[in-house]
Amino acid sequence: MSRLIFGWLTAIIASLPPWLGYALADMATGIHWLAFPGRRHDTMANLAVILPRASRADRARVARRMMRSYNRMMYEFFRLPHLSREELLSSVEVVGKEHLDQGLARGRGVILAATHIGNWELAGVMVAQWGYALHAVAGVQLSRWLSGAVRDTKTELSITTISPEDGFRKIMRALDHNDPVALMVDGNLYAHGAQVEWFGRTSPFPAGPGVLAQRTGALLLCGYCERTTPGKFRIVIEPAIDPAAFATTAELHQAIASTAERHIREHLDQWCIFRPLWGERADQHAAAPAGAARSVARVLMIWSMSSAEGISDMTICRAEMAWSISTLALRS
Repeated sequence: MSRLIFGWLTAIIASLPPWLGYALADMATGIHWLAFPGRRHDTMANLAVILPRASRADRARVARRMMRSYNRMMYEFFRLPHLSREELLSSVEVVGKEHLDQGLARGRGVILAATHIGNWELAGVMVAQWGYALHAVAGVQLSRWLSGAVRDTKTELSITTISPEDGFRKIMRALDHNDPVALMVDGNLYAHGAQVEWFGRTSPFPAGPGVLAQRTGALLLCGYCERTTPGKFRIVIEPAIDPAAFATTAELHQAIASTAERHIREHLDQWCIFRPLWGERADQHAAAPAGAARSVARVLMIWSMSSAEGISDMTICRAEMAWSISTLALRS
């Protein structure tokens, strides 16, 4: 049932004109900001560490742009299964693909260390479009109920999802098969990770990429997928980090962390992390806004769109459905 509903949702999103889909995503930014105080607080707390000299107003502006980027990514994510290969390839500029090709030519697989910048899901689809069998480590996606449907969709896009509970065994098998493995290196606090210097603080950082690279001899490739304009993207893959070049695992962890920090700083307004990286979460169970408030916001948005010239009743109906989808996505 979840697979059927997920397919229905993606079809509705894909049927919207791109200008309207992005307009809906942008309009939802204010709702995202107001309706989820826990996310707002955690994002502002993270930015206080990253931008210690910025004013609170400046940090709030950056945080709102981060939420706008996430909303846009969710619109793009639901639309992605319905894009043709030609549409996908024409929307993406690629810098550094030769580093991936050269890394895989060694026959040991490669480890892609990525961050939640721009549209990381699209980057994974592009790697699969290049003919590589990508394995991506991911936990629950969107919601526990839809997570299985999301994984099935990724499988259809030639991406194999490995859950964290699977451990290193499946990852090692993929590398032995000379396949690329993607690991996200930001996000949740890694209480048992390696200690690195990150954004001016000693912080726990995922040890998986460095440990895997040293055990297997696979090269590490750091990269990201930024949104240059709505519907246009640039994937950047940096030169490989060779684990053999580091005397200790700690030095390797630090090299990965420093690269990730640079990427995040350069694209901070597209960084989609809304969990606390330093300290406790503000509200683990922050309540969503009251139903009446949500309804008022929805009516105002749809009314403002219906008053615009040239928008058909069918488009308005699709926009109403998209509103429900965006609410589900924001709560995940």
